[in-house]
Amino acid sequence: MTDVNFRLTGTPACLVCNAPLPFHQARNNKLCGRIECDWRYSLLQKQNKLCKKCGRPLAIREQHFGVCAAPECQRAAIADRARQEHEQRERWYLALREKAERLRNQVMGDFGIRNAKSFRLAVIPASLSKITRLPAKRRREFRNYLKQLIDRVFAAPVPVVLNQDQNQTAPLADQEIRLQAASGQACACCQGSCCGGGAFTYAYLEAATLQRYRTAHPDQRSRKVLAAYMSYVGDETTQGSCVYHQADGCSLPRDMRSDICNNFYCGGLQDFRQNTPVTGPVRGFFIAATENTLHRAALVHEDHTLMIPVSSTDMD
Repeated sequence: MTDVNFRLTGTPACLVCNAPLPFHQARNNKLCGRIECDWRYSLLQKQNKLCKKCGRPLAIREQHFGVCAAPECQRAAIADRARQEHEQRERWYLALREKAERLRNQVMGDFGIRNAKSFRLAVIPASLSKITRLPAKRRREFRNYLKQLIDRVFAAPVPVVLNQDQNQTAPLADQEIRLQAASGQACACCQGSCCGGGAFTYAYLEAATLQRYRTAHPDQRSRKVLAAYMSYVGDETTQGSCVYHQADGCSLPRDMRSDICNNFYCGGLQDFRQNTPVTGPVRGFFIAATENTLHRAALVHEDHTLMIPVSSTDMD
């Protein structure tokens, strides 16, 4: 795409006065050559009122964004912003990981552990939300949603189970059991950052979740299913998070949770799980952080955890 303006006829035109430009002139210049246009364009350039992509003067409504409304310029600007945000996140993560490594090495030195890398480093999110009283309105809204969902499930035919063994999942391998134990300790260090999404998705509960519970409890009618799920909603919850998100974690038993809640791992935990050796003990040093701040740390050996205090000097 050329930098000069084009009139509807396809003729290249001056970016200021829209006067047609000969093609040989348009190859080298955006303007018609008049002093007034040169002066006006220079002024707009100093005022940052030109499109950053094609150089066109910006309309008033476009000046805030710095690009004109041309689709090509909009796409290029979006790509630039995405690249800048990605680079910023990369810089943030590298700086954060350097802080985390220093803290791990310091802790390992204090405990006399020579091979600090035997405890794999993982940076995970940190939930900073406080425990608050669950508003009656939220409880009522959640109950209404749950009742409608259960009524819809009970309106459908009861699933036919041809073979009882189909409901039984294969036993987990020993290494997966150890990974799950360590992952659970990491989640305790995070304190439920991922649970925040459950605030506006009603704990991620959906028809498939309730249908699974119904199949496992065929003797329970809809009213008892509703009572079962509501019995785990306490008087308090984590502010801005799922109604089941309490001070000691999720109050809902795993077999009643949605598949998302049971299977989700944040990026830091996914990396930890994928890169942990398939044999030997599962060890990790988990850092719960937000932006450039370390909030909590946990030294984990499978299902055993030692919470590490993080001082203000560790955050610098």
